[in-house]
Amino acid sequence: MLILLAIIGWPILFSIWLSLRNADGSSFVGLHNYVSIFTDPATLTALKNNVIWLVTAPTLACALGLVFAVLSERVKWATAFKIVIFMPMAISFLAAGVIFELVYQADPNIGVANAVVVGLHDAFAPASHYPGAQPRETLGYRSDAAGYTSPGSYPAGSVAALPLTGYSVLDLPKSAAQAVQARPVPGEITGTVWLDLVYGGAAPPAGSAPARRAPPASPWTRCAARPWSRTPPPVPTGPSPCTD
Repeated sequence: MLILLAIIGWPILFSIWLSLRNADGSSFVGLHNYVSIFTDPATLTALKNNVIWLVTAPTLACALGLVFAVLSERVKWATAFKIVIFMPMAISFLAAGVIFELVYQADPNIGVANAVVVGLHDAFAPASHYPGAQPRETLGYRSDAAGYTSPGSYPAGSVAALPLTGYSVLDLPKSAAQAVQARPVPGEITGTVWLDLVYGGAAPPAGSAPARRAPPASPWTRCAARPWSRTPPPVPTGPSPCTD
Protein backbone atom coordinates (compact mmCIF):
# COMPACT_ATOMS: atom_id res chain seq x y z
CA MET A 1 0.00 0.00 0.00
CA LEU A 2 2.78 2.41 0.91
CA ILE A 3 4.61 1.59 -2.30
CA LEU A 4 1.45 2.28 -4.32
CA LEU A 5 0.94 5.62 -2.56
CA ALA A 6 4.55 6.52 -3.22
CA ILE A 7 4.30 5.64 -6.90
CA ILE A 8 1.04 7.57 -7.38
CA GLY A 9 1.20 10.29 -4.72
CA TRP A 10 4.78 11.51 -5.21
CA PRO A 11 4.39 12.45 -8.91
CA ILE A 12 1.15 14.29 -8.11
CA LEU A 13 2.70 16.31 -5.26
CA PHE A 14 5.84 17.02 -7.29
CA SER A 15 3.76 18.22 -10.26
CA ILE A 16 1.82 20.60 -7.99
CA TRP A 17 5.09 21.92 -6.61
CA LEU A 18 6.48 22.52 -10.09
CA SER A 19 3.29 24.33 -11.14
CA LEU A 20 4.00 26.95 -8.46
CA ARG A 21 7.43 27.80 -9.90
CA ASN A 22 8.64 29.50 -13.07
CA ALA A 23 9.50 27.79 -16.36
CA ASP A 24 12.96 26.63 -15.35
CA GLY A 25 11.97 25.94 -11.73
CA SER A 26 14.47 28.43 -10.33
CA SER A 27 12.01 30.68 -8.45
CA PHE A 28 8.63 30.49 -6.72
CA VAL A 29 5.79 32.31 -8.55
CA GLY A 30 2.78 31.13 -6.60
CA LEU A 31 -0.49 31.02 -8.56
CA HIS A 32 0.84 33.11 -11.45
CA ASN A 33 0.92 30.12 -13.79
CA TYR A 34 -2.70 29.25 -13.03
CA VAL A 35 -3.79 32.85 -13.61
CA SER A 36 -1.98 32.87 -16.95
CA ILE A 37 -3.61 29.61 -18.01
CA PHE A 38 -7.18 30.67 -17.26
CA THR A 39 -6.79 34.11 -18.83
CA ASP A 40 -5.08 32.96 -22.02
CA PRO A 41 -7.57 32.90 -24.98
CA ALA A 42 -5.89 29.86 -26.52
CA THR A 43 -6.21 27.89 -23.28
CA LEU A 44 -9.84 28.89 -22.84
CA THR A 45 -10.57 27.74 -26.40
CA ALA A 46 -8.85 24.41 -25.72
CA LEU A 47 -10.88 23.93 -22.52
CA LYS A 48 -14.11 24.74 -24.39
CA ASN A 49 -13.25 22.23 -27.10
CA ASN A 50 -12.51 19.57 -24.48
CA VAL A 51 -15.87 20.16 -22.80
CA ILE A 52 -17.67 19.88 -26.15
CA TRP A 53 -15.79 16.69 -26.92
CA LEU A 54 -16.56 15.15 -23.50
CA VAL A 55 -20.25 15.88 -23.95
CA THR A 56 -20.71 14.89 -27.59
CA ALA A 57 -18.30 11.96 -28.03
CA PRO A 58 -19.75 9.61 -25.38
CA THR A 59 -23.31 10.50 -26.42
CA LEU A 60 -22.67 9.77 -30.09
CA ALA A 61 -20.64 6.65 -29.31
CA CYS A 62 -23.42 5.20 -27.15
CA ALA A 63 -26.17 6.12 -29.62
CA LEU A 64 -24.33 4.73 -32.64
CA GLY A 65 -23.32 1.64 -30.68
CA LEU A 66 -26.95 0.85 -29.85
CA VAL A 67 -27.98 1.42 -33.48
CA PHE A 68 -25.22 -0.84 -34.81
CA ALA A 69 -26.00 -3.50 -32.21
CA VAL A 70 -29.61 -3.65 -33.37
CA LEU A 71 -28.69 -3.54 -37.06
CA SER A 72 -26.13 -6.32 -36.71
CA GLU A 73 -28.91 -8.73 -35.79
CA ARG A 74 -31.58 -7.55 -38.20
CA VAL A 75 -29.90 -6.70 -41.50
CA LYS A 76 -29.70 -9.27 -44.29
CA TRP A 77 -25.89 -9.27 -44.55
CA ALA A 78 -25.24 -9.39 -40.80
CA THR A 79 -21.84 -11.12 -41.10
CA ALA A 80 -20.49 -8.62 -43.60
CA PHE A 81 -21.86 -5.77 -41.50
CA LYS A 82 -20.09 -7.06 -38.41
CA ILE A 83 -16.83 -7.41 -40.34
CA VAL A 84 -17.01 -3.76 -41.44
CA ILE A 85 -17.82 -2.60 -37.91
CA PHE A 86 -15.03 -4.55 -36.21
CA MET A 87 -12.42 -4.02 -38.93
CA PRO A 88 -10.89 -0.93 -37.25
CA MET A 89 -10.11 -3.03 -34.20
CA ALA A 90 -8.04 -5.36 -36.35
CA ILE A 91 -5.91 -2.56 -37.77
CA SER A 92 -3.00 -1.39 -35.67
CA PHE A 93 -2.83 2.21 -34.50
CA LEU A 94 0.38 2.72 -36.43
CA ALA A 95 -1.21 1.63 -39.71
CA ALA A 96 -4.24 3.79 -39.00
CA GLY A 97 -1.98 6.79 -38.33
CA VAL A 98 -0.12 6.29 -41.60
CA ILE A 99 -3.38 5.96 -43.51
CA PHE A 100 -4.85 9.14 -42.04
CA GLU A 101 -1.60 11.01 -42.67
CA LEU A 102 -1.88 10.11 -46.34
CA VAL A 103 -5.58 10.97 -46.44
CA TYR A 104 -5.08 14.48 -45.04
CA GLN A 105 -1.96 15.44 -47.00
CA ALA A 106 -2.23 19.02 -48.29
CA ASP A 107 -0.90 18.04 -51.72
CA PRO A 108 -3.91 17.02 -53.88
CA ASN A 109 -1.65 14.57 -55.72
CA ILE A 110 -1.19 12.61 -52.45
CA GLY A 111 -3.96 13.51 -50.01
CA VAL A 112 -7.22 11.74 -50.81
CA ALA A 113 -9.44 14.11 -48.81
CA ASN A 114 -7.89 17.23 -50.34
CA ALA A 115 -8.04 15.68 -53.81
CA VAL A 116 -11.78 15.05 -53.38
CA VAL A 117 -12.39 18.62 -52.20
CA VAL A 118 -10.31 20.08 -55.04
CA GLY A 119 -12.04 17.84 -57.57
CA LEU A 120 -15.50 18.89 -56.40
CA HIS A 121 -14.47 22.55 -56.47
CA ASP A 122 -13.00 22.32 -59.96
CA ALA A 123 -16.13 20.54 -61.21
CA PHE A 124 -18.28 23.59 -60.48
CA ALA A 125 -15.79 26.47 -60.60
CA PRO A 126 -12.49 27.26 -62.38
CA ALA A 127 -9.36 26.05 -60.60
CA SER A 128 -8.00 29.62 -60.65
CA HIS A 129 -8.65 32.98 -62.28
CA TYR A 130 -6.45 31.96 -65.22
CA PRO A 131 -6.32 28.13 -65.25
CA GLY A 132 -3.44 26.70 -67.25
CA ALA A 133 -1.46 29.95 -67.34
CA GLN A 134 2.26 29.55 -66.65
CA PRO A 135 5.46 31.54 -67.21
CA ARG A 136 7.12 31.12 -70.60
CA GLU A 137 9.39 28.08 -70.38
CA THR A 138 12.41 29.82 -71.90
CA LEU A 139 12.66 32.21 -68.94
CA GLY A 140 13.74 29.52 -66.47
CA TYR A 141 11.03 29.84 -63.81
CA ARG A 142 10.89 26.88 -61.42
CA SER A 143 7.58 25.38 -60.37
CA ASP A 144 6.88 24.12 -56.85
CA ALA A 145 3.90 23.54 -54.57
CA ALA A 146 3.61 27.25 -53.68
CA GLY A 147 3.82 28.61 -57.24
CA TYR A 148 6.78 29.72 -59.34
CA THR A 149 10.23 30.97 -58.38
CA SER A 150 12.18 33.33 -60.61
CA PRO A 151 15.62 32.22 -61.84
CA GLY A 152 17.26 35.27 -60.28
CA SER A 153 16.64 37.78 -57.50
CA TYR A 154 15.17 41.25 -57.95
CA PRO A 155 16.60 44.04 -55.78
CA ALA A 156 14.46 46.92 -54.57
CA GLY A 157 13.83 49.47 -57.30
CA SER A 158 14.00 46.94 -60.14
CA VAL A 159 11.33 46.04 -62.69
CA ALA A 160 10.40 42.42 -63.45
CA ALA A 161 8.37 41.12 -66.39
CA LEU A 162 6.38 37.90 -66.30
CA PRO A 163 4.95 36.75 -69.66
CA LEU A 164 2.34 34.01 -69.34
CA THR A 165 1.46 31.27 -71.82
CA GLY A 166 -0.96 28.35 -71.84
CA TYR A 167 -4.11 30.45 -71.41
CA SER A 168 -6.59 30.83 -74.26
CA VAL A 169 -7.18 34.34 -75.53
CA LEU A 170 -10.83 33.40 -75.96
CA ASP A 171 -11.14 33.17 -72.17
CA LEU A 172 -9.73 36.61 -71.49
CA PRO A 173 -12.21 38.97 -69.77
CA LYS A 174 -13.48 41.99 -71.67
CA SER A 175 -11.55 44.30 -69.34
CA ALA A 176 -8.20 42.95 -70.59
CA ALA A 177 -6.04 45.68 -72.17
CA GLN A 178 -2.69 46.08 -73.89
CA ALA A 179 0.17 45.45 -71.47
CA VAL A 180 2.23 48.41 -70.27
CA GLN A 181 5.68 48.11 -68.78
CA ALA A 182 5.76 48.99 -65.09
CA ARG A 183 7.86 51.93 -63.97
CA PRO A 184 10.61 51.51 -61.36
CA VAL A 185 9.77 52.75 -57.87
CA PRO A 186 12.53 53.37 -55.30
CA GLY A 187 12.45 50.82 -52.49
CA GLU A 188 9.93 48.53 -54.21
CA ILE A 189 9.82 45.78 -56.83
CA THR A 190 7.43 46.51 -59.67
CA GLY A 191 6.55 44.55 -62.75
CA THR A 192 3.96 43.51 -65.31
CA VAL A 193 2.18 40.20 -65.73
CA TRP A 194 0.72 39.70 -69.21
CA LEU A 195 -0.49 37.06 -71.62
CA ASP A 196 2.30 36.68 -74.18
CA LEU A 197 0.57 36.09 -77.50
CA VAL A 198 0.18 37.36 -81.04
CA TYR A 199 -3.20 37.34 -82.77
CA GLY A 200 -3.36 35.06 -85.80
CA GLY A 201 -0.28 32.95 -85.07
CA ALA A 202 2.14 31.51 -82.54
CA ALA A 203 3.74 33.89 -80.10
CA PRO A 204 7.44 34.67 -80.73
CA PRO A 205 9.94 34.84 -77.86
CA ALA A 206 9.05 37.32 -75.15
CA GLY A 207 10.13 40.86 -75.90
CA SER A 208 9.84 40.78 -79.70
CA ALA A 209 6.17 41.56 -80.35
CA PRO A 210 3.90 44.38 -79.16
CA ALA A 211 0.57 42.54 -79.48
CA ARG A 212 0.20 41.34 -75.92
CA ARG A 213 -2.74 41.42 -73.59
CA ALA A 214 -2.53 41.96 -69.88
CA PRO A 215 -5.10 40.12 -67.73
CA PRO A 216 -6.68 42.44 -65.16
CA ALA A 217 -5.85 42.19 -61.46
CA SER A 218 -3.02 39.71 -61.86
CA PRO A 219 -0.19 40.75 -59.48
CA TRP A 220 2.83 38.49 -59.24
CA THR A 221 2.82 36.99 -55.77
CA ARG A 222 6.25 35.45 -55.45
CA CYS A 223 9.87 35.99 -56.50
CA ALA A 224 13.23 34.76 -55.27
CA ALA A 225 14.33 37.87 -53.38
CA ARG A 226 11.14 39.33 -51.86
CA PRO A 227 7.39 39.29 -52.53
CA TRP A 228 5.76 41.50 -55.13
CA SER A 229 5.00 44.74 -53.35
CA ARG A 230 3.30 46.87 -55.96
CA THR A 231 0.80 46.10 -58.68
CA PRO A 232 0.97 47.94 -62.04
CA PRO A 233 -1.31 50.99 -62.42
CA PRO A 234 -4.48 50.71 -64.53
CA VAL A 235 -3.54 50.29 -68.15
CA PRO A 236 -5.13 52.09 -71.12
CA THR A 237 -6.86 50.29 -73.93
CA GLY A 238 -4.68 51.70 -76.72
CA PRO A 239 -1.76 49.70 -78.16
CA SER A 240 1.43 49.99 -76.16
CA PRO A 241 4.28 47.45 -76.35
CA CYS A 242 5.74 45.86 -73.27
CA THR A 243 9.45 45.04 -73.31
CA ASP A 244 11.30 42.71 -70.94
